[in-house]
Amino acid sequence: MPEFLRKHWAYLIGAVLLHVLFVGVFGLTMLKFAHKPQPAPLAIQAVVVDRSVLDRAQRKQQRDAAREREQQRQQQEAEQRKQQERREAEQKAEQQRQQEQKQREDQQRRLVEEQQAREKQEAERKAQAEADRQRKADEERKRVADIERKQKEEAERRKAAEDARAQKQRQDDLRRQMESEEGENELRQSDAYAAYRLMVMRAIERQWNKPPSARAGVVCTVNITQAPTGTVLSVQAGECNGDEALRQSIEVAVKRASPLPTPEDPRLFERIVVLNFKPE
Repeated sequence: MPEFLRKHWAYLIGAVLLHVLFVGVFGLTMLKFAHKPQPAPLAIQAVVVDRSVLDRAQRKQQRDAAREREQQRQQQEAEQRKQQERREAEQKAEQQRQQEQKQREDQQRRLVEEQQAREKQEAERKAQAEADRQRKADEERKRVADIERKQKEEAERRKAAEDARAQKQRQDDLRRQMESEEGENELRQSDAYAAYRLMVMRAIERQWNKPPSARAGVVCTVNITQAPTGTVLSVQAGECNGDEALRQSIEVAVKRASPLPTPEDPRLFERIVVLNFKPE
């Protein structure tokens, strides 16, 4: 109502002034009739009323009533518009609030989904990294195992080859030794070897001075070490059937016979010569 009065105050003031004017005119008219001298009483008295004035007053009242109804209608329509606008504003505000709430919920949901997606990606990345690390570790263990297996196989192969070479070397050495021993045996059983040892014996006998204590049938083992040129490097008398003087006389004879005779065939040479000294 205060809002209606603020908006239509001009119309209300106009209606009040019209009503005041109408009451004033009516009052003057009534006063005019009241101050006129009363006519002489007649047998029949009558009051003359101006019909046009009454019509104008009636029309004015109708206009005022219509104007008032129109104002009331306009006031009701304005109030209805205000209520409608208020409802629409409230609905719009509610819709805005719901939209903002939905936007906040959608944003929160997106944030949660993004966080879950990041966590899932991080978990997948860690799982992939762990799988790669495990795969690389397995490959490294396999590579190391292959290297160790190959090294072991290579070591076994080298050892087998070395064992085979060593076995062959031993067999070759044994064969050569047997051949050498057979050759030496053949050489030692040859006439040339016997002649060589006899020359050595005769050279020592020629330098031997028989001591007074020596008996007939002297037999003494003599160990001689010589150079390839026949030079005597050392001599030692072994078992003898005589005394120490006999032993020393034989050692002196060997030293005097140095250098000893050398064989024509170098294969007959012996660095260490063991003789049974039996002088004739």
